Amino acid sequence: MKRLWVLGSSVLLLVPACSDSNRSGSSPIGDGPSLAGLLHAVPDTADSRGNPVYYGNLTVVRAGQLPDNFDDDLALLVENSSGQVFLPDAVRSGIREPEFAQFAGFDTRQIAVALEYGVLPDTVAVLVGTMKSGAIQKGLEASPGGEATTKEQVGAVTYLSLGDDGASDFGSVSPIRRVGQPLRLAIEGDTLYWGRTRASVEAAVGAVANAAPSLADDANYLAVAGALDAAKVANGILVAPEAAESWSLAGLGETFQGDASTVTVALLYATPAMATAAVAAFRAHIESGVSLVSSAPWSEVLTVVDISAAGPLMTATLTSKRPGLAANVVVTQDNLLQF
Repeated sequence: MKRLWVLGSSVLLLVPACSDSNRSGSSPIGDGPSLAGLLHAVPDTADSRGNPVYYGNLTVVRAGQLPDNFDDDLALLVENSSGQVFLPDAVRSGIREPEFAQFAGFDTRQIAVALEYGVLPDTVAVLVGTMKSGAIQKGLEASPGGEATTKEQVGAVTYLSLGDDGASDFGSVSPIRRVGQPLRLAIEGDTLYWGRTRASVEAAVGAVANAAPSLADDANYLAVAGALDAAKVANGILVAPEAAESWSLAGLGETFQGDASTVTVALLYATPAMATAAVAAFRAHIESGVSLVSSAPWSEVLTVVDISAAGPLMTATLTSKRPGLAANVVVTQDNLLQF
């Protein structure tokens, strides 16, 4: 079985996923488990805009298969994605240990899609699937220190808490609390919000309920996320410019085919003319540019399938000989999107 890779502050679990743009079950999130839909759970804040938003669609990776047990599901996800499917750090960090499902109350089979945003200690993971609040509460209570688990019901939302605010309990370390960190969870319908602070989790729940603006209220974010959803990506990342790039918002998505993958790049510009000009410029960058990280020509790894512009959005489809390249570009701050 392939390894799990930890990339920077975010995590990729080497597993396949699948995309679905329809509303799922009783999810309170508009448009269901698509990336555009899950943006309803991302509060529109400086931290949300200033850091990548990561998305993983395990349904796409499974490609219609539903293993009977956790080990088979994990093996399927790894096999179908060359070990590159995204899962938030809260899950990825302990998922391989048998006690994770015992203490979390679910395993990968209950996860359809996942999203992560923010920076510690306010990172929030959003999972949509078939997790049950009763099973999660029972798992938390069975974990080290779990006798201190508290429950609060606020309307349709169940809040579960374990651990003291801002403190780590190293005597209660477990696969769900790698450094004994506090847990703050909220469950509404088929959506689980997982963080370290009540305020950050409440902000996500509030954004979904339209109590505060979310990134889904921003037409630019919706346009880029929609381009990745249209490509049915298994992994997706939304990124703001950092090095005086001419685009205003970028999306990188990836689907997996054995030892290769298909990479989707969506770049939003201020004007249609800028997007049109970017078509030729990006093609030239792929054909003659060199990776800042590896010093290898991009053309040795990527092949252009199509590049086009529609309004202010430039979209490119590339084949890659290096599955996981999309996430690595973001994590290593490589220059694929600097041209």
